[in-house]
Amino acid sequence: MFAAALVFIVLAVVALLAGVALRRRERAAAAQRGPRASRFVLAGGGGLLGLGVLLTALSAFYAQDTGDASVVVSWTGDILGQEVAPGLHVKAPWSTVQTFNVRNQQVVFAGKRATTDYTGGSALGPDIVVQDADGVASDIDIAVRYSIRPDQVTTIYRQFRDETNFVSQFVTQDIRSTVRDAPNDFSTLQLITKRVAVNDAIQRALETRWKGTGVTVDSVSLQQITPPASVSGAYAAAQEAQIKVTTEQNNLKAAQVSAQQQVVQAEAKAKANDTLNRSLTANVLKQNYIDTLSRLAASGNVVVVPEGFGGIVNVK
Repeated sequence: MFAAALVFIVLAVVALLAGVALRRRERAAAAQRGPRASRFVLAGGGGLLGLGVLLTALSAFYAQDTGDASVVVSWTGDILGQEVAPGLHVKAPWSTVQTFNVRNQQVVFAGKRATTDYTGGSALGPDIVVQDADGVASDIDIAVRYSIRPDQVTTIYRQFRDETNFVSQFVTQDIRSTVRDAPNDFSTLQLITKRVAVNDAIQRALETRWKGTGVTVDSVSLQQITPPASVSGAYAAAQEAQIKVTTEQNNLKAAQVSAQQQVVQAEAKAKANDTLNRSLTANVLKQNYIDTLSRLAASGNVVVVPEGFGGIVNVK
């Protein structure tokens, strides 16, 4: 805006000078009549001057949104200060403002055909190829959320000058490097089966890398790990075999439990029979015989007992 104001002021000065010169010529040629062109030139010059002054005044103010932090830079490139509070602020008309988004930003690496794109503090790029401890290369899709400490924007500006350079030269490069290094401590099987541990390792490494830089890791989300097709096929076959083994083991355990239950039931039955046989002594049998005769007699029944009979009478 200030550059446009300078252009208008220069044009206004030119127009005013031309108007003055034209008026002098008109006075010298007093014989000529009609509207004087100098009036229009001077009026145009005055309008341009007023517009230039207005744009210059407007250039002295800038608005800052919530979640932004700005660095004020002089026309010579010197840093004059920074502003972290939202609202309307004043600066010298010839100074410029570099704004950094200090909100939570996201960098996503996913897919083979994704092209690198920088929008504000966010970025999008293709997936990252990593190598595990077994030397197997896999593709990783990952999303990282980060934020900038507002009081560190001046330091960031000194190194990268603007937000696009900061994201492309620092944020995305560090994320790619960290994601490539972290899986080196995991085997191929661990990389496939221990996603949480891999995710935590990447986040810890990135936090350590960015310590003291003014950049904070808010979250790391390991979205997908894609090993080579041969590894995926072998792992799937191993999983299927493991499922079969587990199924057979469960069936064997079930059969063992059933057999043990039958043994326990048989032992309990045998023990009960043995206890019953031990309890049926001659005196017990004789007492049962007497009790039976007593119940029959009490009901008015006539029982004929053979001479010398000592068994149990079975009466239905």
